[in-house]
Amino acid sequence: MNRLKKQVSFIAEIEKSKAVTRHNRTLDGRFENDAEHQWQGAIMASVFKEYYPDKLDMEKVIEMLLIHDLGEVYAGDTWAYDEKGKKSSHEKELLSFNRSTELLPIDQSEELRKLWQEFEKGGSPEARYARIIDALVPLINHLVVSDKNYNPENMTSEMVLKKKSFIKNESKELWELVEDIVQKSVEKGLYL
Repeated sequence: MNRLKKQVSFIAEIEKSKAVTRHNRTLDGRFENDAEHQWQGAIMASVFKEYYPDKLDMEKVIEMLLIHDLGEVYAGDTWAYDEKGKKSSHEKELLSFNRSTELLPIDQSEELRKLWQEFEKGGSPEARYARIIDALVPLINHLVVSDKNYNPENMTSEMVLKKKSFIKNESKELWELVEDIVQKSVEKGLYL
């Protein structure tokens, strides 16, 4: 199969991202999908970049945000607060990611795999910033979209702040944003 045909096969494969349901809802009441989450994160990264103290390769950040959930195509989404599911999600997502990207020419497959691993490990400023954005998207979404007093899992503000606490060491402004969103969410009855 020639290079272009392999690339087209991969593009057809990632159509499956639109069918991976996430935990957050959309304004029309349905659950969002991975593709929507990735798209929103890529835009948010461009908008919020001024609040990250390090100089960033924004093309790399955007690529990370656009591919970071491809590992969920076959593994499914693991809710951020599912401690039991999180124990095995990385391995499942890596297998899923490899299954999807193996359709690409080898050089592109390897490039995406390195980028995905870099995001997962959070070792570069770009990966750390992308992980912040990935954590902010559902936080903002939940505040904007959820009905008053919607808290089916009895989430507490302490749980959310603990999960997002890594942001504190990365950006003063974005951590203040987290605190503000959590406070507004408590006032709306979304967290105890």
